[in-house]
Amino acid sequence: QTEGMSESLAKKPRLDGVVAENDDGTIEVEIKSRDFTAKQEEERGELSFKCIWNDGSPTNLRFLCELKEIFGQQLPKMPKEYIVRLVFCKRHKSVAAIKRTPGMPPRVIGGICYRPYHEERFGEIAFCAIKTEEQVRGYGTRLMNQTKHLSRSIDRIDHFLTYADNYAIGYFKKQGFHMHITMERGRWAPLIKDYEGGTLMECYISPNINYIEIPAMVKRQQKVVDNVVSALTHSRVHPGLKVFREGVASIALDAIPGVREAGFTNDSHLAGGGALTEREATAEDLRATLEELHANLVKHEHSWPFREPVTPEEVPDYHTVIKDPVDLSLMAKRLADGFYKTKEVFLADVGLMCDNCKTYNPKESVYYDCAVNLSRFAHEEFRRLGLTFS
Repeated sequence: QTEGMSESLAKKPRLDGVVAENDDGTIEVEIKSRDFTAKQEEERGELSFKCIWNDGSPTNLRFLCELKEIFGQQLPKMPKEYIVRLVFCKRHKSVAAIKRTPGMPPRVIGGICYRPYHEERFGEIAFCAIKTEEQVRGYGTRLMNQTKHLSRSIDRIDHFLTYADNYAIGYFKKQGFHMHITMERGRWAPLIKDYEGGTLMECYISPNINYIEIPAMVKRQQKVVDNVVSALTHSRVHPGLKVFREGVASIALDAIPGVREAGFTNDSHLAGGGALTEREATAEDLRATLEELHANLVKHEHSWPFREPVTPEEVPDYHTVIKDPVDLSLMAKRLADGFYKTKEVFLADVGLMCDNCKTYNPKESVYYDCAVNLSRFAHEEFRRLGLTFS
C-alpha cells in the first residue's frame, strides 16, 4: 500500500512557466512540464533512472538498501519488516532515481517499488517516495514517467494499480491515476490484497505515449496553441502613460493605447472605474465580484482538494469528524442561488472550508498546506478587488 505520498512527492505540484517580452512588445509565455528540470539533469548526466531487483549483483543490492532506507524514512507508518520483505523480494522490481555528484559515488534519492504480473499485463505499486531534501524539483513526476516507460518496455504491462491512502491520492491523480477501475475484476482481484483505509487507483499505460519525452511533447503542444492564439489575437505591451505626470487628472478609457484593440469601450466598463468600495457596491456588483473571486479560487494551484465534496467512498470517517462540510462546488451553487448577501458570508464559507481541512488533516500534510495557501490567496483577492474585511 502506498502511503505518505503527499509529503514525499506532491507538496507543490505545478507547471513551471517563464514569461518574456519580445523586442516587438509581444509577450511570450513558455510552459514547462513538471519534470522539465529533472529531464535537463538527465541530459547533463546528473540524474538517471534504473530498473533494479534482487538479482544478487553488488551494485543493485546497494541501491536496494538505499531505497529501503528512503521508503522507511518517508513512509513512517509502514512496518520496516514489510518494506524490507517487498523491496528484496525477487518478484518485485524497483525503479531507482540515481543522483551523480562529481567525486562521489552514485546515490539513490528515491524510487518506486512494484510487482509486475506478466500474464495479466499489469503491475501493483507498493511504495513510492523521494528523499525530503530532493522534493519539489519535478523528480516525483519524472520518476513516475520513467517507471511507466521502463515497466512497459521490460515487463510488457499496460496498467498500474495501487492502494493509496488519503495523502497519496492527490499525487497519483496528477500522474494519470483515477479511482474508476476499467480493468476486468477477474484480471486483478485474485492477485491484489485489499488494504483497509486505502483507495484503489488505476493508471492506463498508453502504447502511443513516449512518457520520457513528455517535456518535449508539452512544448510542441504549447507551440500549436500559441500559433492559434497569435492568429486570433494581438498581445502587445504598451509603454506606461505619461499624461498624469503632466498634470492631467483623467483620460477616457478608450484613449489608453491597446484598450480599443482589446474590445473594451467606455460603455462596457463600470462607470467611474477602480475597485468597488463598500458603499458603491450594489448587490449585482457584489455578486459579480464574488463570482470572479470564486473563479480565481477554483483556478488556484492549491485549490484541487476543495473543488469537489469529500465523499464517504473516498474518506469513510470524514463526515464523522467534519459536521459542516464546505467545498467550492457547493459555494458555486450558493452563488447561483443568491445565498451570499454580503462579502462576510462568502469569506466565512472560505474560512470554514479551509478550517475543516486543517481540522481533519495533520499539519505536515499537503492538504493542510493547501488550506493555508488558499486562505491567504482569498484574503489577497479581497484586497485586490477592493473588498475590505475585518
